[in-house]
Amino acid sequence: MKPNTEHQEVKRLEDERLRLAPEVVGGDPAAVEEDRRLERRIRELAGARRGTHPDGAIEPELRDGP
Repeated sequence: MKPNTEHQEVKRLEDERLRLAPEVVGGDPAAVEEDRRLERRIRELAGARRGTHPDGAIEPELRDGP
């Protein structure tokens, strides 16, 4: 994929995650699974290492330790 195309796809996937957020917070198992799938795809497209996001944020459980 071209860099601009990748960026657009990441943006689309992030928007989809935001749309799902109320259902995820509400505990809908299907929405939680879809959110995880979208997150994995975003990481794959962004080339981010495990535990980071394209914006540089680090997952809390990886940042804070045990």
